[in-house]
Amino acid sequence: MDRTEGTLVGNAAGAAPVVSPFVKKLIGSFERNIDSKNRIGLPHQFRVKLENSPLILIRWVKRSLAIFPEENWYPFADTIGRLELYTDIGLTVRHQMFAHACEVSLDKEGRIIIPPDMVNYARLDGKVMVLGDWDKITVWNGTYYKDQVAVDDVTLSERFPEVWQLAQGRKSLEAFEAEQSAAQKKAE
Repeated sequence: MDRTEGTLVGNAAGAAPVVSPFVKKLIGSFERNIDSKNRIGLPHQFRVKLENSPLILIRWVKRSLAIFPEENWYPFADTIGRLELYTDIGLTVRHQMFAHACEVSLDKEGRIIIPPDMVNYARLDGKVMVLGDWDKITVWNGTYYKDQVAVDDVTLSERFPEVWQLAQGRKSLEAFEAEQSAAQKKAE
């Protein structure tokens, strides 16, 4: 299995790092079709890396879906589970991440079945994009994804120098996130 032990998954400024025991190194983008039974075939590269791993399907950002291998889901879910239940953001995030989550599995042909509420949430119909996102897979409406790529290309072009400094270790993750937050506030 293609796994890396002790990989940093995420870290908010001032928070303890969240370390995933395994990361599957899921990369690439693949166009697929969702069939009339809400099944999507996962790419061979993903199926090999996932083997018999239980999978957790959740609502994700920008009306996409995320499929986590169970061992990558637990550290993420544990962090979300520690959010204050009695705050607006804590309650909202917990509901979005947990109330709509479900376990899915690959059938013999390497397909997963997407529940109808998730199909509706992500507006999946016909062509879909299945993307590797390092420790998880995301699933997008094909048309919406193409539109989003155009927006993301502009954003990355504008912010690439800062991303490159981060990748080269010339800037800390905390400094990068602070700059991005300040740039977003300024744009608003």
